[in-house]
Amino acid sequence: MKGKALICLMILSVIAVFLGCAETMIYLIDVRYIPADKKGPPASKVVGICPFEDARKDKEQETIGTRHRPRNKVDLLKLEGISLSESVTQAVKDYFVERGFEVTDCRGWDKSAEGLERLPKDLSLVVAGRIDSFRVEARSGVSITDTQYRVKMGAFIGQPEKRKMITRTIESAPKTKKMGFDPEEVKARLNNILTEVIQKLFEGKY
Repeated sequence: MKGKALICLMILSVIAVFLGCAETMIYLIDVRYIPADKKGPPASKVVGICPFEDARKDKEQETIGTRHRPRNKVDLLKLEGISLSESVTQAVKDYFVERGFEVTDCRGWDKSAEGLERLPKDLSLVVAGRIDSFRVEARSGVSITDTQYRVKMGAFIGQPEKRKMITRTIESAPKTKKMGFDPEEVKARLNNILTEVIQKLFEGKY
């Protein structure tokens, strides 16, 4: 048993040395909402979704993370396809579709209770929001990778009929420690965190 563990460690060490010598790599991450297996109820209410603002202070094009390797090598995690604002806005739409809402675009709301009066009368709900943080920081050693995730989002939830508005902010910042570095596992973990944050932002009866 000890012999197998030693061989495994030696293999990982060789891989780590090889990767440590490699130039900067770019990992593309597809950001999306992960739906539940069950189907939601038929659409009975209409929700207007305004674009979620990308308010990240450390925003650098579409980079959403870095992986630090030995010898000061740094890899980049970048969005695949559309922007972070578009990806998160689509994820919020998918959440409401899953819960039986008919989804429509909404760009005319100023995120105030007074502004609800100027919205179309067929809207049961209107939502907008911002992305304050959306980042992955990974540090790989010879065999172990420590990864810090951080997702922080705010939401403005308006009920036009009641002229009522709710604001919420949810943050999630879990850490993991794993053997090696698997970009597919990082993508799955990040999308699970995004899904949980969206669910907490909009939980409640509307």
